[in-house]
Amino acid sequence: MISHDVAEGAAAVRVTVIGCGTARPEPESSGSGLLVDSGATSVLLDCGHGVVSRLQRRRDPRGLSAVVVGHLHADHYVDLIGLRYLFPWKPVDDSRLPVHLPPGGRERLARLAVAISERPSFFEDAFDVVDYDTSAELRVGDLTMRAVPGRHYIPAWGFEVVDSAGERLLYAGDTGPNDEVVTAARGADLLIAEATLAHAADDDSRRGHLTADEAIDIAMAAGVSRAVLVHYPKARRAHLADKCAVRGGVAVVGWPGMSIDVRPIARRPGASRSAQAPAGQAGASSAADLPAG
Repeated sequence: MISHDVAEGAAAVRVTVIGCGTARPEPESSGSGLLVDSGATSVLLDCGHGVVSRLQRRRDPRGLSAVVVGHLHADHYVDLIGLRYLFPWKPVDDSRLPVHLPPGGRERLARLAVAISERPSFFEDAFDVVDYDTSAELRVGDLTMRAVPGRHYIPAWGFEVVDSAGERLLYAGDTGPNDEVVTAARGADLLIAEATLAHAADDDSRRGHLTADEAIDIAMAAGVSRAVLVHYPKARRAHLADKCAVRGGVAVVGWPGMSIDVRPIARRPGASRSAQAPAGQAGASSAADLPAG
C-alpha cells in the first residue's frame, strides 16, 4: 500500500474537513468526509459522494490507514466506489485497505458491486471489509474508536476517537437530538456535529437531523468548549456563522479544507502558558479562535 508522510511539527491529532455537504450535490462541497491524522495513522471518517477527488488534492487516498463509515446513506459511503477504482483491478490481498462498515455493511457493499455491473468481489479484492462491532473498541494505528449511537432514520453511529496521549474527538455523525451524544461528548477536546436543518419542523416526525441551535445545545450540555458544525447546505453558511456568534462562540462553521487541532497547542502536556497556535491556524483554546468561515 502506498504510504504517506506526516509533516514535521504537525498536531498530535488533526482533523481536516474534506466534505461537509448534505445528500444534495453542490459545487462547493462533497458529501460527508473527515480526515483524522495522528502521527503515521490516517483515518477517513465517512466517504460520501465527491470525497475521494477532494481528498486527492491533499494526499493519495491509497495511503489511508482505514476508512470508517457511520451509516449507509449514500452521502456517507457511496464514494467507496470511486476509491475502489484507484486500486489495481486484480486482487491485492497483501495490501488491502481496511474498510470498517456498520452491521450489515459488508453484504450491502457486495450488492452495490453487482448494482454497478461489477463482480461481487469488486470491493473485497482491494478492501479488507469488516462490519464493526458497535459495542467494542476499534483500533486503527494509535487511534482508538468507539461507536456512539445516532438518532437517525436508519441505524447510524458517530465515533469517539482517542489517541495514545488522550486527545479526544467526538464526531456525532447524522443524528437528531440525542442524549447519548451529549454523554459521549463530555470531556472531549472537540465536537463535530451536523447542522442540516433550518428548522426542527423541517424534519420527519422521527427525528434524524439537527438544527444549528440543537447542535450547539449538545455542545453546551456536554460542556464542550470547541465545536464545529458540518453537514449543511452552502446557502445557509452565513446564517450558521451568525447563529454561532449569537450563541456565544462555542461553535464555528466548518468548510471544505478546514483543519482543526483536536487539542489546542496550549492545552497539551508540557506546553507553557504562553504557547499559542500560529496565526490563522485552528489550534486555539476556544471555538472563537478557530478560523472563521
